[in-house]
Formats: sequence, C-alpha cells, structure tokens
Amino acid sequence: MTMRPLHATSVLTLVLALASSLAPVGAAGAAQEKDEPGTVHINAVKDPEMRTYRAIAAGLDTFDAQHALAPDVPQLRFQVEGRDGEALKGERPLARIAADDFSIPLSLDEQASFSVPRSQAAWDAKAELILNRKKYDVRVETWVRTPGLADNQYRIGDIRLDCRVKVAIGKAEMPFWAVGLVNGLLLTTDWCSWFKGETPKGGDRSWSRRANAKLSTATLRDGERSLALRVSGKSFRIPIGDTSWSNDALIEVTYAPAEDAAAPATLPAVTRTAGETPRTAP
Repeated sequence: MTMRPLHATSVLTLVLALASSLAPVGAAGAAQEKDEPGTVHINAVKDPEMRTYRAIAAGLDTFDAQHALAPDVPQLRFQVEGRDGEALKGERPLARIAADDFSIPLSLDEQASFSVPRSQAAWDAKAELILNRKKYDVRVETWVRTPGLADNQYRIGDIRLDCRVKVAIGKAEMPFWAVGLVNGLLLTTDWCSWFKGETPKGGDRSWSRRANAKLSTATLRDGERSLALRVSGKSFRIPIGDTSWSNDALIEVTYAPAEDAAAPATLPAVTRTAGETPRTAP
C-alpha cells in the first residue's frame, strides 16, 4: 500500500491540537467532600486531568518575554470552559498545582478563570495542574485579552501572544523528536509566524480563533486597511504571521441572528398529479 506524504499543514494541525488547550478534561465525578476552602479531593474522581507545572511555566515565560505584543494585558490567565468552548454550567470546578506532598490551591473567579503563580517548589517537585473533573468534559484555555475591548472586538496582538503561549506549552508537553519534526517541516522554530494567510497556490495558513457565538462576518481593520476574514460557525481565521498587520489591528465580528423561536411552522408542500387539482402532500 502506498502512503501519502505527510504535509506540514497536517502535522501542524495535529500538533496544535495539543497546544490549543491545556486540559481537555472529562465528565464530573463523584460528589466532592466538603472541607476547608480551596481543598480539592481528587481521589474520588476517576482519571482526573493533569498537565505539568513546567509546561505551564513555559507559557508564563513566553508571556513575559513577548508581553510587548499585548502590553495592556496585566497577566496570563487560564479559563475553564465546556468541552465545545461553551461557558461552564453548574458548580465551578476546583483546581490546584500539586505533587505527592505539595499543593497550591488555585482560585477561580465567576468566569472560571484563574492565574498560576510562579513557584520554584512546584518546578522542583514536577507538580501538575489538577482539576476535580474527568477528561472530555471541560478544557482549560489560555486567556489573553486587552481590557476595554467591545464584546465583538479582538486585537491581533493579543491573538499573536496567545498563539505563542499555546505553542510554548504544547512544545513543553511534546517529545523532543516531535518538536524537531515540526521545526523541520515549517523551516522555523516560530510556529506562529507560519500562519500568514492565503498561499500563492490557493491554500490557507490562518490561525483559528473562537468567538462567543455563531458568526456572520469577521473583518480585520488596521487604519484605512481592511480584510474580510473566513468564518465557520463560531470561529474566524486570522493571518497572525503576516507582519504587515500591526499588533493594534482589530478584528470586528458580527454575530449570526438568533433563530426566531416564534416563527410559524412550515406550511405543507403542495403537489399535483396528472389531471388533478393541487392537493397537499401527506
């Protein structure tokens, strides 16, 4: 059997599936024991999600080093979401950075977002991020967003920084050979720079960003210049690697109109048989 060649686009899609979220975590487990605030009882939940603190620290390092992309964002935060990117329902999960004899409880706000502190002890202990949820129920996303933007606006510098943080975390979780493979395929160690938009041969190398609801349009604006972006469902695609767009360029999205729940039911179709008057179809 002849195998098709493995293209850079296919490999990067697989790799960034890892980098795009910190924790694809699963359905809620047994009821939590009530104890002192911040305690996470994880042993009652089968197969909890974990990610290494060292990988998270790689994201923190990248955020600090590349902070000029989004200088008004005060800190890197993480947000727990539903598996499909929806807002969480029900009780907020509990989280901690922990090793065998080491634990730092994390405080989640009303939006289920949190920050992760620097900790040499967590690094030395090879601690992990632990949620009291099982896999495939929720996920943890990096959160980089300039304060004060309208709900339908996204700043491209924020998205560029978020990409670099995600890739840094993903690289730290990947085996060395896989990182080298992608570096070789893309001919760069800066994977986010690869997403430059349409290619001369009609391909598309754009970074995908999820919005809050289903979209009708998305437009990238930078001064007098504008570009209509591709949208699909709740996502839009941005050429973050195209440096001709400044970091202050904004994406403005318009949301698809909600379906009218009060719309009248569809009338029955009308059919006609030979030599007969019209009749409604059964």
